[in-house]
Amino acid sequence: MKHRFEILGIIIILFFAGCSDYWDKHYNTQPETVDQNVWEALQNDNNVSSFVGLIKEFHFDTLFETNNTYTLFVPDNDAVAQYLSTGTITQTILEYHISRHFILAGNIQGRKKMQTLGEKFALFENYGSVSLFDGIGISFQSPLYNNGKYYRLDELAVPKPNLYEFYALNNQILKNYIDSKDSVILDKEKSRPIGFDDEGNTIYDTVSITLNLFEEQYFPVKEESRNKTATFVFPQKDNYESALTTMALSLGGTYHDHTDIPVEWQNRILIPHLLEHGVFDNLLEPGEFVLKPNRDTLKMRNILGDSVVINYQPVNKSICSNGYAYDYAEFVIPDSLYSGSTKFEGEWLLKEKGVNTYTWRDSVTVISDQSFAPVREYIITASNDSILKVNFPKKYAGKFSVEFLTESLFPRKYLMSIKTHMDIGGIYNIYVNDELVKTFDYYDYVRYRGLIKSVTGVTLVPEGRYNKFDCFLNNITDYGEVKVKIEYTAPGNATNNGLVIDYIEFEPYNN
Repeated sequence: MKHRFEILGIIIILFFAGCSDYWDKHYNTQPETVDQNVWEALQNDNNVSSFVGLIKEFHFDTLFETNNTYTLFVPDNDAVAQYLSTGTITQTILEYHISRHFILAGNIQGRKKMQTLGEKFALFENYGSVSLFDGIGISFQSPLYNNGKYYRLDELAVPKPNLYEFYALNNQILKNYIDSKDSVILDKEKSRPIGFDDEGNTIYDTVSITLNLFEEQYFPVKEESRNKTATFVFPQKDNYESALTTMALSLGGTYHDHTDIPVEWQNRILIPHLLEHGVFDNLLEPGEFVLKPNRDTLKMRNILGDSVVINYQPVNKSICSNGYAYDYAEFVIPDSLYSGSTKFEGEWLLKEKGVNTYTWRDSVTVISDQSFAPVREYIITASNDSILKVNFPKKYAGKFSVEFLTESLFPRKYLMSIKTHMDIGGIYNIYVNDELVKTFDYYDYVRYRGLIKSVTGVTLVPEGRYNKFDCFLNNITDYGEVKVKIEYTAPGNATNNGLVIDYIEFEPYNN
């Protein structure tokens, strides 16, 4: 028995000794190149001498004089020659082939984004015996050197633009729109409070920062990211301008091509519409825009979290460093964006100054013999669930007028309607762009039992105690904001005196 234990002990000792020798060889044996600089190895590889020359030309050889580790993705001489036959290799392109991180193919299974020297992200893929850099085949990988290693590529890689850079090249109207959303704001964390104003608000020794409201609302298009991606469907330049020309011809008059459509209208109406229907989280493939079986319409959730109807086909997918950019197969501007009615809500003339307390906006001009506090009254049956109301004393015979600008309109004939309360009013003159277009006596509501004859010939039927009066506008001759003035001239025979505006509507009128 004693001999058995001695033999067993010898076997165990030999086993562990053998294992120790195996693991030492597996983990502790270092390749002969570990004491060599990767830059020296590159210079000794005749297959990549052209790229070595570029590193020297841009003085990137100084990178290897430090103790930092680098991984290089080096196009061979044929790849460099092929690219130089049609293009120029810039510092940005060179930086894209160098990473400050140690990339070991065996440690990556599948796809992984890696940051390059110029902060762009490239895609490294490894599938067993096949490795790819941005989809380019890797023909050779070096041993490990004391400050990194290198991979040899079959082609030269070109860094992909981010979404902002892509649109700067392919449709500058969107790039300019994004730039217009820069806003300078107070950085409260870095600003120092130094006192209070007369109303008790804190006064800061301010430090300001620039915040882009577009990137805050939609997506950080300028940001290089490993994980954040978005899909944009937005018409490229030729498609976009062609649709604007079609719109111009539809408008007629002085409008002939895309250059006639005001940028202000594009920024206010068209581009927000396109963004609402064309920006999505993550990378969406073309098949995700295909109508599902047994569905009449395709609805998708946009990046804002809203469900929107998709009535277009995205084409020409462009891969950007932080997302996908698609063009439209056929881009047509919905005529509802420029030929539909425009509604201006009465409560838009007010701003809140306290709980349920309002005053006029700074852009509104009010002339009155007495001070009347405007009211925003919430009524579920009203447009936008609220109305503007100003109460006057009964039989008030003093002055009151309110003047303001509505949204910009294209030049054409309009039917302007003002929806109001039938029991609160007086006699009013309505001016548009300084021209008297209507005098209205609220007593007409009483006289005709709430039925009002429209200038179009139809009878306007009241909704509860609300109805509207209207008039034609023929003096909108240029694109721009419309100046409206509503002037109280006398109490008339209305039950109560005052002003009520639910909304003012401008409807294009063709006769």
